[in-house]
Amino acid sequence: MNDDESGADRPPVRRRLLPLLAAVMAVVVAALALTLVVVKKDDRRPRAEVGDVFRAPSPAKDLPDQATVWIPWARLHVAAGEPKDTLPDLSGAPANLQAPDGGSFVRVQATIEDRIPVATIATPFVMEIEVVLRADGKDYPLSGPGGLGLDPNGPLDQGGERWVAVEGHPKDIEVRITVDDETQVVDASDGSVDNGRAAALADIPSAEELADLDDFGCGRFRQRPALRGDDSPLRISYPEYVTCTVTVSLRTPYVDGIGWAEPGREFMVVQVEPPHDVSVRTEAIALWRSSFTLSASLEGRPSVRSSDLSSFDNGYLSSPDGDQFVFDVAAGEPAGDLALSAHVRAHVGDAIVTERKRTVIAWTVPGRKLA
Repeated sequence: MNDDESGADRPPVRRRLLPLLAAVMAVVVAALALTLVVVKKDDRRPRAEVGDVFRAPSPAKDLPDQATVWIPWARLHVAAGEPKDTLPDLSGAPANLQAPDGGSFVRVQATIEDRIPVATIATPFVMEIEVVLRADGKDYPLSGPGGLGLDPNGPLDQGGERWVAVEGHPKDIEVRITVDDETQVVDASDGSVDNGRAAALADIPSAEELADLDDFGCGRFRQRPALRGDDSPLRISYPEYVTCTVTVSLRTPYVDGIGWAEPGREFMVVQVEPPHDVSVRTEAIALWRSSFTLSASLEGRPSVRSSDLSSFDNGYLSSPDGDQFVFDVAAGEPAGDLALSAHVRAHVGDAIVTERKRTVIAWTVPGRKLA
């Protein structure tokens, strides 16, 4: 047998190499699988503690099932996602923390969509706002340092989103936002929300709408004695300048510094710009030094609280001049007429006061002109 004949009985080189290549590939795949298992098993990254809150990069897409939540100074969109085993990658690399042992991470969003005018009796604001993630009945606070700050005294850039380290992989997830003991609950599964009394905040006009509303005068004043039987001879020197203007008339379920109105009730906030000065005289003396204070009542009921707007360090509802009165009224019902009184005190002399007199200037604003 020659060389040619012996070669004819051997299979081609390609056929002989195929089983060898298949065997090599199987070994490589097995080695890679083993490597991945070993790497996962030997992950030495530290674990997050249950309750830790993280500001981590997130997908550009917002969470679905956003719910509208109202707080006294803003309208929010709120949502929570499904539990995840890992935090988002950092610039393409895995996050430097693992989930708690047996736990996961939940993404929470609370985005400020619009700001609304704040009814308050003073500044800075005193309202307390708490944000809590509730997962399978366990609460995870989000209002502390590094959390979702919703402080009306804080910076403009608030809210946003956070990741919360939680126990297990919860099925029942809620976001709860509480303002002065009134809680709104967002169900993360479908975005449904129970706004409670805060739903009435939706009826407050925006800052732009409020600015477009026209001021209106208090009407003609009338003068009456400061005390019954008092025949004070004080006269108004320049009656044409004794004017007052209602600059804001607003209904709201909440006033900062007072809290929430009772069920079936609401607050009426009225801001008034009184006369700049009230000059008075008598037949004998043309120059009296005078000052006055403004008071108000609604259908004979005094205001719950009055404030001097010049003490405010911001103008959330109006200009910083004038007086503000807050009344407790029936929700959605006519409020009645507003009675305003300027109690004028006058005296003669400066270092030595030789004579004092008082008088009252009053206006009545028809209830139909109020909010």
